[in-house]
Amino acid sequence: MPSPQDLLGEVAAGARLAEGPEGVRRILRTVFLEGAIPIRDLAQDVGLPVPVVAAVRGELEKRKIFKRDGGVCLTEDGQAVVTDLLGLSCRRRFPGPLYPNVPADLETVLHRMEAICEGRPRVEVRLDQSHALAETALRRAIYLYGNDALEGRDVLILGDDDLTSVAIGLLAGFLNLRIRRIVVLEFDRRLVAFLKAASGEFGTELDVITHDLRQEIPAELTRQFDVFLTDPPYTPEGLNLFVSRGVAALRPVVGKQVFVCFGPRVPAETAAAVGALIEMGLAPMEILPNFNRYVGAQVLGGVSQMIRLIVTRPNLTPRVMGTYQGALYTADRKRARRSDGR
Repeated sequence: MPSPQDLLGEVAAGARLAEGPEGVRRILRTVFLEGAIPIRDLAQDVGLPVPVVAAVRGELEKRKIFKRDGGVCLTEDGQAVVTDLLGLSCRRRFPGPLYPNVPADLETVLHRMEAICEGRPRVEVRLDQSHALAETALRRAIYLYGNDALEGRDVLILGDDDLTSVAIGLLAGFLNLRIRRIVVLEFDRRLVAFLKAASGEFGTELDVITHDLRQEIPAELTRQFDVFLTDPPYTPEGLNLFVSRGVAALRPVVGKQVFVCFGPRVPAETAAAVGALIEMGLAPMEILPNFNRYVGAQVLGGVSQMIRLIVTRPNLTPRVMGTYQGALYTADRKRARRSDGR
């Protein structure tokens, strides 16, 4: 059986799909979730024109992965492809990302998450830490799952005082998700130790690495991930640095996903932040105001937005490369202003 990337790439090339391998995967996952589905409904669900979806369907039919039986559906070989090759196993659908409720059947998961959060280290304000609420961390995990950012994926989290990795692990255990791996890069050694201990709460393997993102990510992690999530420091410099490190870790494939939690700003600052993301080769697909809620976080007004982006080109361009030595955290910027006499 070919590798997932080879198969998806061959189909995308045959159908001349601009969305690349990830576009093919999106079509496969939708059919997996829905069962037999009319092609017009399929096109609507994946957000592509009917002729484009028809071209992909044709390529998948050639490979005995799709068939037509009351709509577009998977063959037996197709079922094997999506489960064994792509790692899909769960057909659960969730409602839209509304705050603050999580589905009733996930209340036990939320209670476990809340219990774990009670024991985490106190915030270190010098590092712009501000703990997200337990339900926010769980809603992040649900949102990633809903956007096909977990099953069969290599997931990277840059900084995790919010314990999003724990929420992902708990959700994976509840839904029996098969995540290839979750890696956390965290500077705070207290959190590194806590996350390693907390990973015993669930079956998904969690690799927590002590790392200062002022330094480039370890070479063995470069271009190794399908998705990354970060809730960076509350500064433009923090956003640029953390996203730059994540970009360096992504596989160079159009359509790979990025999730950035960033606080509300005045319009000019918001435009500059989004512009920086676009310059790096990322396209905003969805911005959800007030998605993230925090304990305290007066700087953010207690909330921040969730920004979902996709890779637009294989040659991504991080804004920060090499060792970073400038101001990073809010306290750094205040010290810099005082030293300038401002």
